[in-house]
Amino acid sequence: MIQDFLHLIEQHFFREYPKEGCGLLGVKQGKGHWLPCENIAEVNENFIMNSAEYLKYKRTYDIVGVVHSHPDESSEPSTPDINQCNSLGIPYYIFSYPEMDLTIVKPEKDLTELYGREYKFGVTDCFEAVRDYYLSKDMYIPNRILWEKEWYNKNTGLDYFCPEIVKQWGGEEIDLNDLQENDLITFRFESNVANHCGIFLGNDIFYHHAVNRLSGRENLYPFWVKFIDKAYRYVA
Repeated sequence: MIQDFLHLIEQHFFREYPKEGCGLLGVKQGKGHWLPCENIAEVNENFIMNSAEYLKYKRTYDIVGVVHSHPDESSEPSTPDINQCNSLGIPYYIFSYPEMDLTIVKPEKDLTELYGREYKFGVTDCFEAVRDYYLSKDMYIPNRILWEKEWYNKNTGLDYFCPEIVKQWGGEEIDLNDLQENDLITFRFESNVANHCGIFLGNDIFYHHAVNRLSGRENLYPFWVKFIDKAYRYVA
């Protein structure tokens, strides 16, 4: 995703030079965003991101990366970079400047692995997003069989999200008026059979991965609620 914003990031570093430039990578409604932030550090060889800006962005975006520059230095991470990366659980994207060489630092425990994923049917799609979400909660649903792509448009009777199959994964169907955090929702999106799924997170928010979009959180209302089919509850 960062490749889409290299020009904007470089411009931000230019404006901040000789200070370290910093910002965030965020996902909102399935699209990636570059979010430049103020560096309030008192010395040029460090960055301290403006906390008010960070919290503002965190309320409306899934934060999937912290970006900053090393002016007139290599992109090799410093000890504080590594420690802060592990503390936040968010990957660090460190650029040398002006060379724009990039080093990516992965945290020991990545808290963003569910967010900002590129869609690839059968590999990183809505089912895999749901399965990985449950695995992060120590809840397990079995691997699926190989699905036919766009089965819902072929009139072959295939229905991978029918209640009989979903219940085989271990979930129990519930009333849609009783939705709770971690419940699975299936959707019929412009189809006669359910063809999408996601996880209810509470307060009108759900997690999912739609076609041609990045994985992330989104509001159910006013768009997705129209396509809800059924809901299921899993217990760890």
